[in-house]
Amino acid sequence: MTNYLKCLILLLFVGNLTIAGEKKVRCVIHGELIGMEAKEVLLVDATVDSRYHGTYVPVEDGRFKYVLELPHVEGYKLIFVTKNPRVWYTVPFIVENGKLHITVNVDKSYEIRGGIFNDRYRKYQELQQQEIGWKRFSFMHRFCAGQWDELYYFLVVDELQRRQVYQAELDDELENAYHVLAEKFASSKYTCLGKMLIDGFHSVKPGGHYVEFEAPDLEGRVVNVSEVINGKIAIIDLWASWCMPCRAKAKMMIPIYEKYKDKGFEIVGVAREFKNTERMKQAIVKDKYPWLQLVELDDGQKLWTRYMLGNAGGGVFLVDRDGTILAVNPKPEEVRKILEQKLGEQRISIHK
Repeated sequence: MTNYLKCLILLLFVGNLTIAGEKKVRCVIHGELIGMEAKEVLLVDATVDSRYHGTYVPVEDGRFKYVLELPHVEGYKLIFVTKNPRVWYTVPFIVENGKLHITVNVDKSYEIRGGIFNDRYRKYQELQQQEIGWKRFSFMHRFCAGQWDELYYFLVVDELQRRQVYQAELDDELENAYHVLAEKFASSKYTCLGKMLIDGFHSVKPGGHYVEFEAPDLEGRVVNVSEVINGKIAIIDLWASWCMPCRAKAKMMIPIYEKYKDKGFEIVGVAREFKNTERMKQAIVKDKYPWLQLVELDDGQKLWTRYMLGNAGGGVFLVDRDGTILAVNPKPEEVRKILEQKLGEQRISIHK
């Protein structure tokens, strides 16, 4: 059983125990768009890819209303696009108990009335705009001093995701804050998400161990990747049908695969697709990939998060026989050189 599944089972178990004795968050959102027109707005969890997730809410006469019920206080975003002119609007807010009144102006300014967490979140946003890098979290920690609550938990996980996207380092202070909050809010979804992120910081790099996972093939058969690549030098190719650079890199690996596939080298592809696999199937036929292909449908396994890819199209991970990551996003020349060294050593040891 993979660590992700263990985390998910634990989260569901603890969540059932906790939610049974606590009140769910019920947030009634009243929205108004001033000086602009939009047919609908998107309400989406702030920790997921808004291109493929969320709930669309209709707008009538510049107003909308929606009720969100969640087991915990969580960070969300309100997103919409106007037509004339075409402008993208994003409004971050906190889903908490009670009523929220969100007013968005044509100049992209906005006001959120209601909720103690949203009042603090607004103050935090105003004060931290100039804080970047390490200073950003130090400021966050000072701002939330003595208030180890769900707003702080969201900010910590949001910072972990930000560092993942910008490939920044993880420091002890941020990691320690996560562990304190994870123990306090064990049933929060941020507990599992934060663990995946922190595990990724520690493991997904040269010298670390690849993240084990299971995923279905195009026939729905679930494949344990470790059973495919253990004892072999392997590439785990995370790609997507819509990511043309990913596909171009994969096609350059085909001659290398054909040369070394019978000498202890394997490639496993995993495509990040949404709603269906039709485009993936077309891409496989067009690009003529000869290796095993699995699918990550609708971020079901959170593989892009676990492999530190955020919302990127994909990534390539060269793995040694014992599971150690040899290289991240290596060029074909680098892969060929490593295979010549590693498989050459294997042939010499066999002859001896």
